[in-house]
Amino acid sequence: MSLYLWFALMVIVSFIWIIWFLYRPIKSNKFNLESSNISLGKQKLLELEQDLHQNLIDKKQFNQAKEEISITLAIELKQANSINTSTNNNILIIVLILVLLPVMSIGFYQYLTSKNNMNQSSSNTEESLSLEQSVNKIVQYLQTNRDDAEAWRMLGLTYFELGELDLSINAYEKSFQINPKDPRLLVEYASIMISANGHQFSNHSIKLIKQALEIDPNASDSLYLAGMFAARQGDFDLAKGLWQRALNALPKDSINRVALVNILSELKVLESSRDMSKHFISVRVNVSDEILKFRSSEDFIMIYVKAAKGRAMPIAIKKIKLKVFTGQVVLTDQDSVIQDNQLSAYDQVIVVVRISATGSAIRSIDDIQVLSKVINVADNPSVYLNMK
Repeated sequence: MSLYLWFALMVIVSFIWIIWFLYRPIKSNKFNLESSNISLGKQKLLELEQDLHQNLIDKKQFNQAKEEISITLAIELKQANSINTSTNNNILIIVLILVLLPVMSIGFYQYLTSKNNMNQSSSNTEESLSLEQSVNKIVQYLQTNRDDAEAWRMLGLTYFELGELDLSINAYEKSFQINPKDPRLLVEYASIMISANGHQFSNHSIKLIKQALEIDPNASDSLYLAGMFAARQGDFDLAKGLWQRALNALPKDSINRVALVNILSELKVLESSRDMSKHFISVRVNVSDEILKFRSSEDFIMIYVKAAKGRAMPIAIKKIKLKVFTGQVVLTDQDSVIQDNQLSAYDQVIVVVRISATGSAIRSIDDIQVLSKVINVADNPSVYLNMK
Protein backbone atom coordinates (compact mmCIF):
# COMPACT_ATOMS: atom_id res chain seq x y z
CA MET A 1 0.00 0.00 0.00
CA SER A 2 2.87 2.40 0.78
CA LEU A 3 4.15 1.95 -2.80
CA TYR A 4 0.89 3.33 -4.21
CA LEU A 5 1.02 6.32 -1.80
CA TRP A 6 4.54 7.17 -2.89
CA PHE A 7 3.48 6.85 -6.51
CA ALA A 8 0.52 9.22 -6.01
CA LEU A 9 2.71 11.72 -4.14
CA MET A 10 5.23 11.81 -6.99
CA VAL A 11 2.49 12.42 -9.54
CA ILE A 12 1.05 15.34 -7.47
CA VAL A 13 4.49 16.95 -7.07
CA SER A 14 5.01 16.62 -10.82
CA PHE A 15 1.68 18.42 -11.45
CA ILE A 16 2.64 21.34 -9.20
CA TRP A 17 6.05 21.77 -10.82
CA ILE A 18 4.67 21.64 -14.36
CA ILE A 19 1.92 24.15 -13.58
CA TRP A 20 4.39 26.57 -11.98
CA PHE A 21 6.84 26.22 -14.86
CA LEU A 22 4.31 26.77 -17.63
CA TYR A 23 2.06 29.34 -15.94
CA ARG A 24 4.81 31.60 -14.56
CA PRO A 25 5.42 33.62 -17.81
CA ILE A 26 1.66 34.10 -18.22
CA LYS A 27 1.16 35.38 -14.71
CA SER A 28 4.09 37.82 -14.96
CA ASN A 29 2.32 39.80 -17.74
CA LYS A 30 0.16 41.87 -15.36
CA PHE A 31 -1.30 44.40 -17.89
CA ASN A 32 -3.57 43.96 -20.86
CA LEU A 33 -1.48 44.49 -23.99
CA GLU A 34 -4.48 45.10 -26.23
CA SER A 35 -6.06 47.89 -24.14
CA SER A 36 -2.64 49.43 -23.55
CA ASN A 37 -1.86 49.68 -27.27
CA ILE A 38 -5.26 51.27 -28.04
CA SER A 39 -4.77 53.89 -25.31
CA LEU A 40 -1.34 54.79 -26.65
CA GLY A 41 -2.73 55.10 -30.16
CA LYS A 42 -5.49 57.45 -29.00
CA GLN A 43 -2.97 59.56 -27.09
CA LYS A 44 -0.78 59.96 -30.21
CA LEU A 45 -3.79 60.95 -32.35
CA LEU A 46 -4.81 63.57 -29.78
CA GLU A 47 -1.31 65.04 -29.79
CA LEU A 48 -1.30 65.16 -33.62
CA GLU A 49 -4.62 67.02 -33.64
CA GLN A 50 -3.24 69.56 -31.16
CA ASP A 51 -0.17 70.09 -33.35
CA LEU A 52 -2.43 70.60 -36.38
CA HIS A 53 -4.59 73.22 -34.55
CA GLN A 54 -1.47 75.04 -33.42
CA ASN A 55 -0.21 75.05 -37.02
CA LEU A 56 2.88 73.08 -36.00
CA ILE A 57 2.19 70.60 -38.84
CA ASP A 58 0.15 70.85 -42.00
CA LYS A 59 -2.74 68.64 -43.13
CA LYS A 60 -0.52 66.40 -45.25
CA GLN A 61 1.87 65.66 -42.40
CA PHE A 62 -1.08 65.05 -40.10
CA ASN A 63 -2.56 62.44 -42.49
CA GLN A 64 0.80 60.66 -42.92
CA ALA A 65 1.39 60.47 -39.14
CA LYS A 66 -2.18 59.29 -38.54
CA GLU A 67 -1.71 56.48 -41.10
CA GLU A 68 1.56 55.39 -39.47
CA ILE A 69 -0.13 55.25 -36.03
CA SER A 70 -2.96 53.13 -37.47
CA ILE A 71 -0.53 50.66 -39.09
CA THR A 72 1.58 50.42 -35.91
CA LEU A 73 -1.53 49.86 -33.77
CA ALA A 74 -2.73 47.09 -36.10
CA ILE A 75 0.63 45.29 -35.92
CA GLU A 76 0.78 45.52 -32.11
CA LEU A 77 -2.80 44.27 -31.77
CA LYS A 78 -1.88 41.26 -33.93
CA GLN A 79 1.10 40.51 -31.69
CA ALA A 80 -1.12 40.78 -28.63
CA ASN A 81 -3.55 38.29 -30.14
CA SER A 82 -0.62 35.98 -30.86
CA ILE A 83 0.46 36.12 -27.20
CA ASN A 84 -3.09 35.37 -26.07
CA THR A 85 -3.22 32.44 -28.47
CA SER A 86 0.09 31.19 -27.06
CA THR A 87 -1.33 31.55 -23.56
CA ASN A 88 -4.38 29.53 -24.55
CA ASN A 89 -2.09 26.88 -26.04
CA ASN A 90 -0.09 26.71 -22.81
CA ILE A 91 -3.28 26.26 -20.83
CA LEU A 92 -4.30 23.49 -23.23
CA ILE A 93 -0.90 21.80 -22.73
CA ILE A 94 -1.35 21.99 -18.95
CA VAL A 95 -4.78 20.40 -19.20
CA LEU A 96 -3.47 17.67 -21.46
CA ILE A 97 -0.56 16.98 -19.10
CA LEU A 98 -2.87 16.93 -16.08
CA VAL A 99 -5.07 14.38 -17.80
CA LEU A 100 -2.51 12.28 -19.66
CA LEU A 101 0.32 12.18 -17.11
CA PRO A 102 -1.52 10.09 -14.52
CA VAL A 103 -3.05 7.90 -17.23
CA MET A 104 0.33 7.28 -18.86
CA SER A 105 2.10 6.84 -15.52
CA ILE A 106 -0.46 4.39 -14.17
CA GLY A 107 -0.53 2.51 -17.48
CA PHE A 108 3.27 2.26 -17.60
CA TYR A 109 3.38 1.17 -13.95
CA GLN A 110 0.77 -1.53 -14.58
CA TYR A 111 2.69 -2.67 -17.66
CA LEU A 112 5.91 -3.08 -15.68
CA THR A 113 4.06 -4.75 -12.82
CA SER A 114 2.28 -7.20 -15.10
CA LYS A 115 5.52 -7.93 -16.96
CA ASN A 116 7.36 -8.52 -13.71
CA ASN A 117 4.57 -10.78 -12.48
CA MET A 118 4.70 -12.72 -15.72
CA ASN A 119 8.46 -13.15 -15.40
CA GLN A 120 8.13 -14.25 -11.79
CA SER A 121 5.32 -16.60 -12.70
CA SER A 122 7.39 -18.05 -15.54
CA SER A 123 10.42 -18.37 -13.29
CA ASN A 124 8.40 -20.05 -10.55
CA THR A 125 6.90 -22.43 -13.10
CA GLU A 126 10.33 -23.38 -14.39
CA GLU A 127 11.72 -23.84 -10.91
CA SER A 128 8.82 -26.05 -9.87
CA LEU A 129 9.12 -28.40 -12.85
CA SER A 130 9.81 -32.00 -11.85
CA LEU A 131 12.30 -34.14 -13.76
CA GLU A 132 9.44 -35.92 -15.50
CA GLN A 133 7.89 -32.61 -16.53
CA SER A 134 11.27 -31.42 -17.78
CA VAL A 135 11.59 -34.54 -19.92
CA ASN A 136 8.15 -33.96 -21.43
CA LYS A 137 8.98 -30.33 -22.13
CA ILE A 138 12.29 -31.20 -23.86
CA VAL A 139 10.71 -34.04 -25.85
CA GLN A 140 7.97 -31.71 -27.05
CA TYR A 141 10.57 -29.13 -28.09
CA LEU A 142 12.62 -31.76 -29.98
CA GLN A 143 9.61 -32.77 -32.07
CA THR A 144 10.15 -29.61 -34.12
CA ASN A 145 13.86 -29.02 -33.37
CA ARG A 146 15.49 -32.40 -33.92
CA ASP A 147 18.87 -30.90 -34.88
CA ASP A 148 19.38 -29.15 -31.53
CA ALA A 149 22.37 -30.98 -30.02
CA GLU A 150 22.16 -29.09 -26.73
CA ALA A 151 18.51 -30.09 -26.26
CA TRP A 152 19.39 -33.76 -26.83
CA ARG A 153 22.22 -33.41 -24.30
CA MET A 154 19.87 -31.91 -21.71
CA LEU A 155 17.40 -34.73 -22.36
CA GLY A 156 20.14 -37.30 -21.81
CA LEU A 157 21.25 -35.60 -18.61
CA THR A 158 17.67 -35.49 -17.30
CA TYR A 159 17.13 -39.15 -18.13
CA PHE A 160 20.34 -39.93 -16.24
CA GLU A 161 19.03 -38.08 -13.18
CA LEU A 162 15.89 -40.22 -13.42
CA GLY A 163 17.99 -43.39 -13.56
CA GLU A 164 16.89 -44.15 -17.15
CA LEU A 165 20.38 -45.04 -18.37
CA ASP A 166 19.38 -46.62 -21.70
CA LEU A 167 17.23 -43.61 -22.65
CA SER A 168 20.04 -41.31 -21.49
CA ILE A 169 22.56 -43.07 -23.73
CA ASN A 170 20.20 -42.86 -26.72
CA ALA A 171 19.72 -39.12 -26.20
CA TYR A 172 23.47 -38.54 -25.85
CA GLU A 173 24.11 -40.57 -28.99
CA LYS A 174 21.77 -38.29 -30.97
CA SER A 175 23.52 -35.22 -29.56
CA PHE A 176 26.90 -36.76 -30.41
CA GLN A 177 25.82 -37.44 -34.01
CA ILE A 178 24.86 -33.77 -34.41
CA ASN A 179 27.84 -32.24 -32.60
CA PRO A 180 30.79 -34.68 -32.25
CA LYS A 181 33.31 -31.91 -31.52
CA ASP A 182 32.04 -30.79 -28.09
CA PRO A 183 34.49 -32.15 -25.45
CA ARG A 184 32.02 -31.58 -22.62
CA LEU A 185 29.42 -33.69 -24.43
CA LEU A 186 31.96 -36.44 -25.12
CA VAL A 187 33.01 -36.67 -21.47
CA GLU A 188 29.42 -36.72 -20.20
CA TYR A 189 28.51 -39.38 -22.77
CA ALA A 190 31.52 -41.51 -21.76
CA SER A 191 30.72 -41.12 -18.04
CA ILE A 192 27.14 -42.28 -18.50
CA MET A 193 28.27 -45.26 -20.59
CA ILE A 194 30.71 -46.21 -17.80
CA SER A 195 27.91 -45.96 -15.21
CA ALA A 196 25.58 -48.08 -17.36
CA ASN A 197 28.35 -50.66 -17.83
CA GLY A 198 28.78 -51.41 -14.12
CA HIS A 199 31.46 -48.71 -13.80
CA GLN A 200 33.66 -50.49 -16.31
CA PHE A 201 35.35 -48.81 -19.27
CA SER A 202 34.10 -50.03 -22.64
CA ASN A 203 35.88 -49.53 -25.95
CA HIS A 204 33.33 -46.90 -26.95
CA SER A 205 33.76 -44.89 -23.74
CA ILE A 206 37.56 -45.02 -24.07
CA LYS A 207 37.26 -43.76 -27.66
CA LEU A 208 35.08 -40.85 -26.54
CA ILE A 209 37.61 -39.84 -23.84
CA LYS A 210 40.45 -39.91 -26.38
CA GLN A 211 38.43 -37.77 -28.80
CA ALA A 212 37.71 -35.25 -26.04
CA LEU A 213 41.41 -35.00 -25.19
CA GLU A 214 42.31 -34.51 -28.85
CA ILE A 215 39.92 -31.56 -29.03
CA ASP A 216 40.98 -30.07 -25.69
CA PRO A 217 44.14 -31.64 -24.15
CA ASN A 218 43.73 -29.61 -20.95
CA ALA A 219 40.10 -30.40 -20.14
CA SER A 220 40.14 -31.40 -16.48
CA ASP A 221 37.16 -33.78 -16.66
CA SER A 222 38.65 -35.63 -19.66
CA LEU A 223 42.01 -35.92 -17.88
CA TYR A 224 40.31 -37.23 -14.75
CA LEU A 225 38.50 -40.01 -16.65
CA ALA A 226 41.67 -40.90 -18.53
CA GLY A 227 43.48 -41.13 -15.19
CA MET A 228 40.77 -43.43 -13.85
CA PHE A 229 41.19 -45.71 -16.84
CA ALA A 230 44.99 -45.75 -16.40
CA ALA A 231 44.56 -46.64 -12.73
CA ARG A 232 42.19 -49.47 -13.66
CA GLN A 233 44.88 -50.77 -15.98
CA GLY A 234 47.41 -50.63 -13.15
CA ASP A 235 49.45 -47.82 -14.76
CA PHE A 236 49.60 -45.58 -11.69
CA ASP A 237 52.44 -43.46 -13.04
CA LEU A 238 50.29 -42.47 -16.04
CA ALA A 239 47.27 -41.96 -13.76
CA LYS A 240 49.30 -39.68 -11.50
CA GLY A 241 50.45 -37.57 -14.45
CA LEU A 242 46.93 -37.24 -15.86
CA TRP A 243 45.41 -36.34 -12.49
CA GLN A 244 48.14 -33.79 -11.83
CA ARG A 245 47.41 -32.16 -15.20
CA ALA A 246 43.70 -32.15 -14.34
CA LEU A 247 44.46 -30.49 -11.01
CA ASN A 248 46.60 -27.81 -12.70
CA ALA A 249 43.81 -27.10 -15.19
CA LEU A 250 41.18 -26.50 -12.50
CA PRO A 251 40.54 -22.96 -11.18
CA LYS A 252 41.85 -22.35 -7.67
CA ASP A 253 38.32 -21.97 -6.29
CA SER A 254 36.98 -25.17 -7.89
CA ILE A 255 35.37 -27.61 -5.47
CA ASN A 256 36.78 -30.50 -7.52
CA ARG A 257 40.34 -29.65 -6.48
CA VAL A 258 39.81 -31.22 -3.04
CA ALA A 259 38.84 -34.58 -4.54
CA LEU A 260 41.83 -34.62 -6.90
CA VAL A 261 44.23 -33.62 -4.12
CA ASN A 262 42.95 -36.48 -1.97
CA ILE A 263 43.23 -38.96 -4.84
CA LEU A 264 46.82 -37.90 -5.48
CA SER A 265 47.54 -38.25 -1.77
CA GLU A 266 46.19 -41.79 -1.81
CA LEU A 267 48.34 -42.48 -4.85
CA LYS A 268 51.40 -41.29 -2.97
CA VAL A 269 50.58 -43.70 -0.16
CA LEU A 270 50.27 -46.47 -2.72
CA GLU A 271 53.60 -45.56 -4.30
CA SER A 272 55.38 -45.48 -0.95
CA SER A 273 53.93 -48.84 -0.01
CA ARG A 274 54.80 -50.65 -3.22
CA ASP A 275 58.34 -51.26 -2.02
CA MET A 276 57.12 -52.42 1.40
CA SER A 277 54.15 -54.47 0.29
CA LYS A 278 53.68 -56.88 -2.53
CA HIS A 279 49.95 -56.31 -2.80
CA PHE A 280 47.24 -53.68 -2.42
CA ILE A 281 43.49 -53.33 -2.91
CA SER A 282 41.96 -50.20 -4.44
CA VAL A 283 38.37 -49.61 -3.26
CA ARG A 284 35.92 -47.15 -4.76
CA VAL A 285 32.62 -46.53 -2.99
CA ASN A 286 29.57 -44.66 -4.27
CA VAL A 287 27.24 -43.56 -1.46
CA SER A 288 23.79 -42.72 -2.84
CA ASP A 289 22.08 -39.41 -2.18
CA GLU A 290 19.28 -41.24 -0.36
CA ILE A 291 21.73 -42.52 2.25
CA LEU A 292 23.55 -39.19 2.58
CA LYS A 293 20.22 -37.45 3.11
CA PHE A 294 19.45 -39.45 6.24
CA ARG A 295 22.97 -39.82 7.64
CA SER A 296 25.01 -37.24 9.51
CA SER A 297 28.16 -35.90 7.90
CA GLU A 298 29.86 -36.80 11.20
CA ASP A 299 29.12 -40.51 10.69
CA PHE A 300 32.03 -42.80 9.89
CA ILE A 301 32.58 -44.87 6.78
CA MET A 302 34.73 -47.92 7.53
CA ILE A 303 36.35 -49.78 4.65
CA TYR A 304 38.11 -52.99 5.57
CA VAL A 305 39.19 -56.39 4.31
CA LYS A 306 38.42 -59.69 5.99
CA ALA A 307 39.34 -63.26 5.12
CA ALA A 308 36.95 -65.03 2.77
CA LYS A 309 36.94 -67.99 5.16
CA GLY A 310 37.58 -68.21 8.85
CA ARG A 311 37.66 -65.29 11.30
CA ALA A 312 35.56 -62.24 10.43
CA MET A 313 37.87 -59.72 12.09
CA PRO A 314 39.36 -56.99 9.85
CA ILE A 315 42.76 -57.60 8.31
CA ALA A 316 43.30 -54.04 7.06
CA ILE A 317 41.00 -51.08 7.65
CA LYS A 318 40.51 -47.38 7.05
CA LYS A 319 37.95 -45.33 9.01
CA ILE A 320 36.98 -41.90 7.63
CA LYS A 321 34.23 -39.40 8.38
CA LEU A 322 31.61 -39.07 5.67
CA LYS A 323 32.18 -35.34 5.33
CA VAL A 324 35.78 -35.84 4.16
CA PHE A 325 35.38 -39.12 2.26
CA THR A 326 36.45 -38.69 -1.39
CA GLY A 327 35.05 -41.97 -2.70
CA GLN A 328 38.24 -43.99 -3.00
CA VAL A 329 40.84 -45.59 -0.70
CA VAL A 330 43.78 -47.92 -1.14
CA LEU A 331 44.38 -50.67 1.43
CA THR A 332 47.93 -51.97 1.89
CA ASP A 333 50.00 -53.72 4.56
CA GLN A 334 50.35 -50.33 6.27
CA ASP A 335 46.62 -50.48 7.03
CA SER A 336 46.84 -53.91 8.66
CA VAL A 337 45.22 -54.07 12.08
CA ILE A 338 47.92 -56.39 13.49
CA GLN A 339 51.52 -55.99 12.40
CA ASP A 340 52.08 -59.74 12.23
CA ASN A 341 48.89 -60.27 10.22
CA GLN A 342 49.69 -58.50 6.93
CA LEU A 343 47.26 -58.09 4.04
CA SER A 344 49.80 -59.47 1.59
CA ALA A 345 49.85 -62.76 3.50
CA TYR A 346 46.28 -63.55 2.47
CA ASP A 347 44.99 -65.09 -0.73
CA GLN A 348 41.22 -64.65 -1.01
CA VAL A 349 39.46 -61.85 0.87
CA ILE A 350 36.20 -59.86 0.98
CA VAL A 351 35.95 -56.08 1.12
CA VAL A 352 33.42 -54.66 3.59
CA VAL A 353 32.09 -51.08 3.60
CA ARG A 354 30.08 -49.95 6.60
CA ILE A 355 28.56 -46.59 7.57
CA SER A 356 28.33 -46.19 11.35
CA ALA A 357 27.35 -43.37 13.66
CA THR A 358 29.87 -44.48 16.30
CA GLY A 359 32.69 -45.98 14.25
CA SER A 360 32.70 -48.97 16.57
CA ALA A 361 34.05 -52.32 15.42
CA ILE A 362 30.83 -53.92 16.66
CA ARG A 363 28.04 -53.51 14.13
CA SER A 364 24.97 -51.54 15.34
CA ILE A 365 21.37 -51.94 14.24
CA ASP A 366 21.34 -48.67 12.26
CA ASP A 367 24.64 -49.38 10.48
CA ILE A 368 24.57 -49.75 6.68
CA GLN A 369 26.88 -52.35 5.20
CA VAL A 370 27.78 -53.83 1.80
CA LEU A 371 30.20 -56.62 0.91
CA SER A 372 32.17 -57.39 -2.22
CA LYS A 373 32.48 -60.74 -3.87
CA VAL A 374 35.54 -62.85 -3.08
CA ILE A 375 38.70 -61.33 -4.60
CA ASN A 376 42.33 -62.40 -4.89
CA VAL A 377 44.81 -60.13 -3.14
CA ALA A 378 47.58 -61.23 -5.51
CA ASP A 379 45.70 -59.62 -8.42
CA ASN A 380 46.01 -56.14 -6.84
CA PRO A 381 42.30 -55.73 -7.55
CA SER A 382 40.20 -52.60 -7.97
CA VAL A 383 36.84 -52.99 -6.24
CA TYR A 384 33.73 -50.86 -6.78
CA LEU A 385 30.87 -50.96 -4.27
CA ASN A 386 27.59 -49.07 -4.51
CA MET A 387 25.73 -48.20 -1.30
CA LYS A 388 22.02 -47.59 -1.99
